[in-house]
Amino acid sequence: MVLVIASVIMTMAAPRVAAAFRQRAVSSAADQFVLAHSLARSTALRYGRVSELHVDPAAARFWVEVDTSGTGVRDTVGFVHSMADAGVKVISSRTLLCFDARGLATTSNTCQAGDATIVFTASQSVDTVRVTTLGKVLR
Repeated sequence: MVLVIASVIMTMAAPRVAAAFRQRAVSSAADQFVLAHSLARSTALRYGRVSELHVDPAAARFWVEVDTSGTGVRDTVGFVHSMADAGVKVISSRTLLCFDARGLATTSNTCQAGDATIVFTASQSVDTVRVTTLGKVLR
């Protein structure tokens, strides 16, 4: 009798628990993007060189690159954040955000405008991060 009651409760709770896990994965992905954006700006300030925040929506990943040695060779700073492992899809209006030595958005070389909208989705869970032209992050 106890097993029957426990299985009924689990059957009723499973969809809600799964939805909560999906929402948490989406929120975590948005949080990681905000941190990567902050890392890109602070890295540009630290090294006094242009840093790049790459967004690859097809592979659901993003990362920061900067020339840390001054030799023209870009290194990945921090982690390559892959959202595909968590089942999160990424939609982005930009694929390359850059910051100059002052930490301000720049459009030099192949860099795109600083304003961007990044949407993270998993099933029915959605979280959006907006970046203004001046580099302010809105959640």
